[in-house]
Amino acid sequence: MEDQPLEMPFLRNVGLVVTYRCQVACPHCIIEAGPHRKEEVRTDDALGWIHQLAKYREGYVKVLSLTGGEPFYNLTLLKRLAEYGRNCGLFVSAVTNAFWATTPEAALKVIRDFSEIGMFAFSTDVYHQISIPFERVKNAILAARECGIPYNIAVCTENEHQEEFKAILDNLRQITEDETIVTTVTFPAGRALRKIGILRHQLTSEAPVAACTAGSSPIIFPDGRVIACIGPVIDLRSPHPLVLGSLRESSLEEIFDRAETNAILHAIRIWGPKKLIAMIEEAGLGRNLPEKYIRNSVCNACYSLMENEEIVQFLEVLANDSNLIEKVAYARLYYLNEKRMLELAGVAANLQS
Repeated sequence: MEDQPLEMPFLRNVGLVVTYRCQVACPHCIIEAGPHRKEEVRTDDALGWIHQLAKYREGYVKVLSLTGGEPFYNLTLLKRLAEYGRNCGLFVSAVTNAFWATTPEAALKVIRDFSEIGMFAFSTDVYHQISIPFERVKNAILAARECGIPYNIAVCTENEHQEEFKAILDNLRQITEDETIVTTVTFPAGRALRKIGILRHQLTSEAPVAACTAGSSPIIFPDGRVIACIGPVIDLRSPHPLVLGSLRESSLEEIFDRAETNAILHAIRIWGPKKLIAMIEEAGLGRNLPEKYIRNSVCNACYSLMENEEIVQFLEVLANDSNLIEKVAYARLYYLNEKRMLELAGVAANLQS
C-alpha cells in the first residue's frame, strides 16, 4: 500500500455556496446563477456552519472553498466568511470569474484586500468570455503570481477538439503553467439543458472508467443542503444517494459521519460510476441506462444514474448490502488510505466475530 493517497482525503476540502448571484448568466451554469438571482447564504447560518466545519473531528477539515454564483458579488459577506474561516484555522480558497480584475492595478488591490484567501480558482472559457474578457483573467493570474498566491484556472468545453477551446489554452499557456489549468467537460445540466445542446459532445456507448475525485469534497448550499460534490447532480431535486443531508435537520457531524459509510458515494470515488452500472445491468435494470454517454465525463454517467427513479431505488437497497459495504470499506483503505469507514461501519469488528 502506498504511503500517500491517490487524491485529497475525503472531507478535507468542503465547499460553501455563498450566493447564487453573479454579474453574468453563463449558458453552461449548473446552478443557473445570474444577476436576477437573489438567494445568498445568511451570515449567521454560514458562520455557524463554518464553526462546525472547523470543529469536526478536532480539525479534520482543512480547506473551506467559497464558491457560487460569484462570491465576489457581495464583498462584505465574502470578507466576513473568509476572515472567520481563517480565524477558525481553515485554509480558505475562492472560486471566481475575475470580473473584478478590470486592470492590473485593480486585480492587485482585490487580492491584497482579501489576504484571508489563500488560493484562487479562476474560471474562463468560451461561455464566460461572452461577458468577461480574457484580459481580466490574465490580470487576476498575474496579480496572484505577484502576490505569491496559489491559483488554478478552470476551463469548460463541450468538446476538447473545439478551436475556441484550444485558443483559450494557448492564451493561458503564454502566462501560466500547464499544471495550473484544469479542463472539464461541460455538464448538460442546469441552464445548459436549455441554452446549449449536447451535439458537440463526443458520445460513446461505453461508460467512463475513471474514478471520481470530486466526490471527496461535499458542498453546502445556502438552504442547508449538503451534496457530495459540485457536479450536475446538484441540479436534481429528487432524493438520491449523493444528497448527504440538510443542516436544517442534522448537525454537520451527523451528516459527515453518515457520509463516511455511504457505500454508493465511495464506490463512485474508488471505481467510478461504471462499477455501479455493471451491477445495475447484472440486476436486470439495464433498460434504465442511457444508450450513449459523454466521452470522458464521469459526471454525465453519474447524473444518468441519479436522475432515474428506478435506479435510485436500486442504489438505496444496494447501499445497505453488507458485502458491498465491506468491499468498499476495504477498497478505501487499500486505494485511498482511508480507514474511517471501517471504524464507523464496524466491518473489522464483524469480521473478527
